Amino acid sequence: MVIHFIVADTYFSEYYDEKEPRGVMSSSLLSSALGEPKQTFNGNDLYSDIYQKAATLMRSLVQNHCFHDGNKRTAMMATIIFLEDNGYEVIAPKKKMYRLAMKIVKEKPTPTVNNIARTLKKYSRQRSFKQERKFIPSLLSLVFKKRP
Repeated sequence: MVIHFIVADTYFSEYYDEKEPRGVMSSSLLSSALGEPKQTFNGNDLYSDIYQKAATLMRSLVQNHCFHDGNKRTAMMATIIFLEDNGYEVIAPKKKMYRLAMKIVKEKPTPTVNNIARTLKKYSRQRSFKQERKFIPSLLSLVFKKRP
């Protein structure tokens, strides 16, 4: 939720329209999206590796539309932070994460968790313990890109 408010505050500071609602639209859908990577069946994780967990988090945040605005931007940042918190660094080209989020929205049928996970795995790598945790500055500029 903090991630969304960072996204929203940055976005709305530039594009604020008092008529546009902000923040959480559905706390139950947000809770569902955040809980999705932790799902189990018969005591076993439904999503067995870190990339599947990240993929289901991203897909759920995009599809559940829990916020009034900024769902894709929040999903991208949450996915990157989730991977970084688990020892991985996203090395995606500047627009790859945005395209992935758009693909989740527009492609029919919706990409599977495994397809999203493959893309995340392709564009990330495990950090060595000596590597400093990074937050991709170029992705931040993409997330907060100016509207035409």
